[in-house]
Amino acid sequence: MPPQPALNPIRAENALPGTTAWQVPGGGADLYASEIGAAPGDQVHLHVSAEGRYRIVVYRLGWYGGAGARLMACLPSCTTDEPGASQPGPVPAEPVRANWPVTDTLQTGASWVSGYYLVEALSTSGPQQGHAGATFFILRPPPTAQTSQILVQVPVNTWEAYNWWGGHSLYDVRGGRRAKAVSFDRPFGDLHQSPMWWEIQAVRFLERGGWDVSYQTDYDTDQDPGSLLRHRALIDIGHDEYWTIPMRDAWDAAQAAGINTIFLGSNEAYWHIDYQDNGRTIWGYKSLYDPNPDPTQKTAMFKEIGRPECELMAVENVSVTPLTSQLDYTVQPVAATDPWFTATGLEPGDTIAGVVGREHDQLNPWPDSCIHSGLEVLFHYQGTGGDQNADAVKYVTPAGGEVFATGAQQFSWALDSYRSDGSLFPPAPCSQLGPVPADERIQQFMTNVLVDMTRSLAVAHAHRARGRRQR
Repeated sequence: MPPQPALNPIRAENALPGTTAWQVPGGGADLYASEIGAAPGDQVHLHVSAEGRYRIVVYRLGWYGGAGARLMACLPSCTTDEPGASQPGPVPAEPVRANWPVTDTLQTGASWVSGYYLVEALSTSGPQQGHAGATFFILRPPPTAQTSQILVQVPVNTWEAYNWWGGHSLYDVRGGRRAKAVSFDRPFGDLHQSPMWWEIQAVRFLERGGWDVSYQTDYDTDQDPGSLLRHRALIDIGHDEYWTIPMRDAWDAAQAAGINTIFLGSNEAYWHIDYQDNGRTIWGYKSLYDPNPDPTQKTAMFKEIGRPECELMAVENVSVTPLTSQLDYTVQPVAATDPWFTATGLEPGDTIAGVVGREHDQLNPWPDSCIHSGLEVLFHYQGTGGDQNADAVKYVTPAGGEVFATGAQQFSWALDSYRSDGSLFPPAPCSQLGPVPADERIQQFMTNVLVDMTRSLAVAHAHRARGRRQR
């Protein structure tokens, strides 16, 4: 347990009784929410398509003694249900929208704690009885709340970019045509990126440790870039591939202000996208053929418009190769002296099993703006054949903030043992290649990282300056 001097909302929340009842079979009603992010006290409008009767059940995801969730609300109640109606299928247009009516309105509580909220439409009659459809929304902290030490940015853009409901995503899949625009106004259907793949493990780890953390979507960052400056450390969680320019500007500004930053996944800040329809539609040409005449504003790769992601994190994705086995990290020689390895038991040459994943990042020394003074490689995977290397790195920005980039898609799997079994949520990519165990050594390593990064900025900068003088 990390040293936490005072009670914070996360510690208080996770001391409340949890439940495992959220883990039900999928295949029930379909649904989506009009709001992917909300603040405490907001209403969340739900759109449900169900053949029989159903009940809305809302959980907050976290640790809760290992149960993983707490029951927050039911509609119409936790002992009653309501009649459903089958809604029409998608209209073949771009972007695909469901255009279903609002069937249920969830009133969030003013005291609800920031976090991941799971909404299930649980079928209570007919052949789907006991099965559920699911969607999510992220509750950001209220603007009047005391600022948390750590802020987690949740990659809802990437959830939607991969979502193939209605036959359109930002990818060419199954012989279909890649769309240039996708909408949040539809269920999370086939091929969407699930937050249960590479995010929930980190959430459980953070909340099990009682860290003072809050959460917001990447759309929230776009709308309030200054929100990043109100925290000591930022975590970009999961596979956060699709960013707007205001998002990128916000992270650049945070690093320039000396805020500590953690990139916990890989292939992050990769594609530039824009929002339309008040944030309900993601637009991305994914090419320099974007008709926007300003070359710095084209919706292409950030590296193609002059802002490579390695400027933020020193590593970036170069290529993706199908895997036939899980890939391991090897601890590098710096482990013998770096304080992040204290009490981990990790020694140079040790192996971290299976965490690298398919879309991993490697150290990129080009262009010159991606060269960061004092950079250390903590973990390394040596690519073979057509596969690229992978690197986990740390460095200190000119403003004195620390940066840690794991370079690994599955790094969070070492933090917690939860894995989607494919019942309510689809299994994660690469999970079929073999098990990736939680690793107590990496759990201690991340605890050390967070202890370091949540010191007051003045204390932290003085601590790092002493460390540099002693080397």
